[in-house]
Amino acid sequence: MSRTSRVTLDSDFTLNLVTPTGFASFPATIPGSIHTDLIAAGVISDIRTNGNEIEQEWIRNADSSYRTNFEIANAMRHQELNFLGLDTVATVSINGHVRLVTQNMHRSYQLDLDAPDTKEINLRIDFKAPLPEALKREVDLGAFPNPYDMPYNYLRKMACSFGWDWGPTTITSGIWQPIVLTSWEVGIIDSVTVITDVIASIPRLKVTTLGRGSAQRISIALGNDGEVSFSTTLNSTDIYDLPGVNLWYPRGFGEPTLYPVIISLHAENGEIIDQVTRRVGFRSISLDQSSFGAREMFAVQVNGERIWAKGVNWIPDDPFPHRVTRQKYAEKIDDLFSLGVNAIRVWGGGIYESDFFYDLCDEKGIIVWQDFLFACAAYPENQSFIEEITHEASEAVTRLSHHASLVLWCGGNECIEGFQHWDWKNRLNGKSWGSYYYFDLLPKILNEIDGSRAYIPGSPFSTVCEDVKDFASGTNHIWDVWNERGYQRYEEYSPSFAAEFGYNGPASWSTLTKAINSTTLDSADIKLAAHQKAFNGMEKIAAGLRREFQPQFTCGASWYFAVQLVQARAVEIGLKHFRSQFDTCSGSILWQYNDMWPALSWSVLDSSGARKLSWYAMREAYRPQFLHFSGTERSLVIVNDSSETWHDQLDVVFLDEMGRITERTIVDIEVAPRDKMEFELNALFSTPHVLTSNGYLVASLGDIRVARRTLDQSIQRINAFQGDICASTSGTTVRVHLMAHAYIHEFSLLPELVAQKLTRTTSQRLSILPGETVNLEIFATDEIEARLIQASINQISWSLNRLVTPAK
Repeated sequence: MSRTSRVTLDSDFTLNLVTPTGFASFPATIPGSIHTDLIAAGVISDIRTNGNEIEQEWIRNADSSYRTNFEIANAMRHQELNFLGLDTVATVSINGHVRLVTQNMHRSYQLDLDAPDTKEINLRIDFKAPLPEALKREVDLGAFPNPYDMPYNYLRKMACSFGWDWGPTTITSGIWQPIVLTSWEVGIIDSVTVITDVIASIPRLKVTTLGRGSAQRISIALGNDGEVSFSTTLNSTDIYDLPGVNLWYPRGFGEPTLYPVIISLHAENGEIIDQVTRRVGFRSISLDQSSFGAREMFAVQVNGERIWAKGVNWIPDDPFPHRVTRQKYAEKIDDLFSLGVNAIRVWGGGIYESDFFYDLCDEKGIIVWQDFLFACAAYPENQSFIEEITHEASEAVTRLSHHASLVLWCGGNECIEGFQHWDWKNRLNGKSWGSYYYFDLLPKILNEIDGSRAYIPGSPFSTVCEDVKDFASGTNHIWDVWNERGYQRYEEYSPSFAAEFGYNGPASWSTLTKAINSTTLDSADIKLAAHQKAFNGMEKIAAGLRREFQPQFTCGASWYFAVQLVQARAVEIGLKHFRSQFDTCSGSILWQYNDMWPALSWSVLDSSGARKLSWYAMREAYRPQFLHFSGTERSLVIVNDSSETWHDQLDVVFLDEMGRITERTIVDIEVAPRDKMEFELNALFSTPHVLTSNGYLVASLGDIRVARRTLDQSIQRINAFQGDICASTSGTTVRVHLMAHAYIHEFSLLPELVAQKLTRTTSQRLSILPGETVNLEIFATDEIEARLIQASINQISWSLNRLVTPAK
């Protein structure tokens, strides 16, 4: 008996298209895209590192063709081609005959090759140029508004490939997911849906199988050694109660226990002829929407316990997402874990990520909020679009159903807000705009396939008010801080769940200078401005600097440090403020974690993997235990989001604007688990002038320290930097020792000013009191760069003191 065979077709493909210099043919990598094949051929540069959009504009208007020949090497009765991802409008021909037309990169397609004329197969896939096709549909269907001058909402294609306010315009085409030749004889498993839940304290497993053929017997084994097993039939749904298994817990609440589930299809003689393996965790999911006053909670609950979501928004990690390998995902998820993150939102303008991504979140106990792929636009509701969305969403829900980490589905990003607040109604002229998807189709698909997870129609979204921007409940997006106001504005908000907010800043110095082929950064440089995609982004950065500093910085290391400093302050204040509202706010999902190219953006980690100062600010804000000087009154909030009582000695210092200590209070404190404590300043200091004087507040509790200026006004003066710095190397590690002779505010090391390769630093933005010493480490890529960093230690050492009062 022959077992089902699945062979990936990934060799001997060619890409054919007309380039600006004429018709050309190139070797093609599968999975791949036009862009990546042309990068490999040396025709264009890589937009992720040093390429530019202008040289690549022609690709979006280019038809293309991928071709290969292969042989069917077995004699099984059924032969099929499974296209796991074609981007996007494609015509598939077999031996010269058109067999399939596709128009959705977010779903798979299957093509039957039964009884081919020959075992020699010529496969040709012709892609229509995506931009002209989208523009044609715009004319045919009429106006469906979005914020950008690009028709991304007319194709089921990665929306951000049309350009976004943080990313480049690529609009590529290609075979972005594998092509699989599937051969089978008497039976095949087409799909499995595996759902876990906990009902009345008993773990439950629900398995649905779909398949074809005469073979019908299914066996299901749970555990590494098949400790629990069941038998059923193909094309059935079965539910099993499993009282003996351990539960899966999110980070900070227990172990994320996972079990393999092996689903096997057997021939009549018992032989296994097809098999699917999934890995599951058992947990219950609910939303706490209990009322308090005129408001409602919005809290994810796992196994009945409220999870305070310390999260990030995730965007596609590469302009060409087929390049994101399991190793690259692992590097990012490990980095997120080191930040203290326990929640990730996968944003709706990108893709449904690879299973690698969700596997890693399962393992780490990181909960995932998954948007369906709608973003900032009105969408057609014609029959063909509805059919594509139905296939796409059904496939995504089925594929991701077994992942324990996936706790929340969301209809899309800012689409309902757009309809309500972005002046779409006149342009739509009465046309349907996508509401059918968010309020009817998507929840219907979820209920039919899954039924175990929470769903909201969009974000932002209110659960008590028709206006989705209402702050009394649901999820909130806060953008006036970046667009109009300073980061102190965060402290005027009291959301139930802060799902989007952030502040823009530059990628690493070395990342950006390489990208624009320059030795410096100048805010007036049009090459640098080309990597700032936010609306009026450079002016908004300049406005932020004017709010913070009397001296004005426009170029060089001082501009770079000042902008990174403001972004880091905004991240720290925003995150800590929302976390300090522990009783009424249940999550902060910062926009954004990652970047796909060298950008001035809201990310805390740039496209090269370099950590901005804001990355370190996020790490401090996402500690299980943290301190925060809150609001204009600068009350001291102490939050203990851990399962242990926090008992230590609190040391609070006030320094005047020249760094002289004038007040100090030391007191023992004790904070219960999952609780907070708050001190008014007048309860800590004897003199009433602290809040009217320009100066600094520094609080320490154990090894945790927080510092903040007393007044929210642009700084005019500070004591000069006074300290002794020395550095030594040990292999690729640079050890830095600093002795402070006067107060040093936000001491930071910027090795990227001299190092071309990736570096890491143990801590940043340190507040150091007079007489204190600190020891830091910088991890270089190689010993040559380590020695360069050591020799440049004074050049790369920055602080607010040096920025505002340069050494004479």
